[in-house]
Amino acid sequence: MIEVGTQNLNARSLTPTYEVTPGEGVGIFQLGDNLWHALELIRTHKTEYPKVEVSWDVDSPHKSATTIHLPHLTLYFPPSPIYQLLSLITITLPSPSSNSSSSISPANQLELSYETEILSSAHMPLTRARVGRLMGPTFLDKAGDKLDFPGITFILHSDNLGDAGFGPREDVVHRIMVKPGEDEELQARLISCVIQPNKGITLALDEDHILPITIGETTSQDLLLDLGAPLRKFWKEDDRLEKMWGGDPHKENGKGACFWNYFQYGLDFLVSKDGIVIKILCHSNIPGTPLFQRYARCPWILPISSGNLDMTSPLRSFRSNLSKSEKSQEYVVEVRLSVPPANPPSGGKKKKRGGSPNTNNSSENESNSATKGRDDRKEEDEQGDAMILDRLVEGGLEGVSNLGPSKLVGFDGLIIEQDEKSGGICSVLVYRDDTKTQNL
Repeated sequence: MIEVGTQNLNARSLTPTYEVTPGEGVGIFQLGDNLWHALELIRTHKTEYPKVEVSWDVDSPHKSATTIHLPHLTLYFPPSPIYQLLSLITITLPSPSSNSSSSISPANQLELSYETEILSSAHMPLTRARVGRLMGPTFLDKAGDKLDFPGITFILHSDNLGDAGFGPREDVVHRIMVKPGEDEELQARLISCVIQPNKGITLALDEDHILPITIGETTSQDLLLDLGAPLRKFWKEDDRLEKMWGGDPHKENGKGACFWNYFQYGLDFLVSKDGIVIKILCHSNIPGTPLFQRYARCPWILPISSGNLDMTSPLRSFRSNLSKSEKSQEYVVEVRLSVPPANPPSGGKKKKRGGSPNTNNSSENESNSATKGRDDRKEEDEQGDAMILDRLVEGGLEGVSNLGPSKLVGFDGLIIEQDEKSGGICSVLVYRDDTKTQNL
């Protein structure tokens, strides 16, 4: 079953025009862009993209590939517990029959360029001969319907191969795939984020740029120098913050604190009024959860003796490897309070797509899957150490369906937020228990 979010925007139709760069990208979309960045680009180009759909596996969104569907373009982000990187761009060309009429509908208008040449247009179908002239010679695959070049593949229209007596040179291309070169590796904006409970995180912007961010030591000036200015600063006025921080000398630095939102990295930093980092929040950007597309996916991992925990790790793995702390419950509410209000929603309701033709079986399977997931987590829930978090009551998500609550579980120096529906880890809050330091 696939979940699809649809965004309908009022805009006039224009002829889509894209520059195709093998191994790099198509138009404004570049291979290696993260999902958050790609959707932000679309948001800022509403006129060019009047219809947007995003699809994923509704049963396992934290382990699923994500696909953006645009007119003529499909952007594919493969499944990964760490990244959401654009790895394949597919261009679907209008069929030759639709271009033969004197009046071409806007839906069938598409113009592609390569370097300084027109690759394809409504009045110039892309043929095998034209591909060879612009790209150079290559060999057909064994099936005879594909032309491969470094970073780009041309799929020929199978219904028209050698038809009409024109010969194979006039075979028409109906799909183009832009992909990384054979030996090229996509580079993320943020390579890694290693979590250390009760201490902080270590970021790697590249192999030579390692940034330790230590709670109680790293300053706001350090953040500005290393990460740049935050995209947003957020002060949350809430009585519960006063209850958490007021009256306790250990939490005086929390009064007047400000959240620094680095949406592009999937990170929030709570900075005290004295300019010291006192909390860190890492977001997973799981599709189908209330905070989807508010933040990019932070590539966080939590090292343990047997390997690493990540957003796909089950809750029992966290419980078996992390110690409990009574102080953690005082910080649980901060996970919700740290998120700034959403902008007014610009999309429509979510709907399902690509399911089984047998709707009854599909619903039954979905119900069984959900029941099985609840049974698997029943023992964990009975431990009574979790707090239910329902972000829907916060507003900003009106008209969006199929969103469920999440569960907050506290550990020593760490709070994790688990999506109730899928079991994926939506976010991780890193804090430092100062009472331990003072008792040493």
